[in-house]
Amino acid sequence: MRGVFRKASKGQAWWIRWTCPQGHRHEEKVGPKAAATALVERRRVAVKMDGYCLTTERTRDVPPLFSQAATDYLAWATRDRPRSVRFRQSVLAAALPALGPLSVPDITAQRIEQYLAARQHAGATGGTINRDRAVLSHLFGQLVAKGTLQVNPVAAVARRLEAPDNPRPLTHDEEARLLMALDPAETVMAQLALHTGLRLGEIRAQAWRDVDLGARVLTVTAPKSGQREVIPLNLVACDLLARLPKDGPTLFPTMPADFSRTFAKKARSVHLDVTFHCLRDTFISRLAPHVSGPVLMQLARHRDFRTTRRYLKVDGEHLREAVRQLEVEACDVPV
Repeated sequence: MRGVFRKASKGQAWWIRWTCPQGHRHEEKVGPKAAATALVERRRVAVKMDGYCLTTERTRDVPPLFSQAATDYLAWATRDRPRSVRFRQSVLAAALPALGPLSVPDITAQRIEQYLAARQHAGATGGTINRDRAVLSHLFGQLVAKGTLQVNPVAAVARRLEAPDNPRPLTHDEEARLLMALDPAETVMAQLALHTGLRLGEIRAQAWRDVDLGARVLTVTAPKSGQREVIPLNLVACDLLARLPKDGPTLFPTMPADFSRTFAKKARSVHLDVTFHCLRDTFISRLAPHVSGPVLMQLARHRDFRTTRRYLKVDGEHLREAVRQLEVEACDVPV
């Protein structure tokens, strides 16, 4: 029968040969001729009905290497998270030499811990390690969701302690120089940050539907905390928003994906080594002398007072002024 044969150097067993729709030529060792004849018929039916391919079947349950999982993850990010794909690429590019050749199920929490420890030993900060960990956790989380893995190994890897960055507020002179370097639309973004404390990502996502100029409040469309946050608007912020054209559902629909880099480059052009986040530092630092700690924490939308405390500068004069307030309120007591 066509497709059933013996190999002279392979003993008495019968073999079958057949070609799948993908063009792969397959050979299988079966045994008795009757079994080989029956199997080749089944293979031909499977090819005709389902496009059966032995190569595909044999590799269907083989887990991917980390390098392939990373490629698939970046394809997803390019499609669904284009604004952060460069960051994810850089994290995975750093991980590939250590993890790339490994099969995904072989990557344990211990291996990931070893990799992150090596990164930290090479000079990466705790914050960088935590961001690397977050990307790896998201990648492995997707593999769990697909059924490739049962458990996300990154879940058992502890986060690193992060040294808090010192706030870098702008002086009024620096603010003026910076605004001169920006184009009109960028200037509005910067001034809005200076008067609201909004982060760049929050400004990018802010929708017009969440702005109420009549009530002078703004509900943050995409807050970092993930919780509903409403902030008051001063007259400057209201005026900025009132003059802003409504060209789309968001305040700045044409903001470039790499605006943070553009901002930093323009700042350097006027000899300022600052990022967009420094505008938020400026907002909080300028409020600090005029409000209490709890109020500052709420306006800054911090979840931990330790973060707010970095903006509070208390010296001897502050303390003396505080106790002097008691003198004003003291009752006259007969001596």
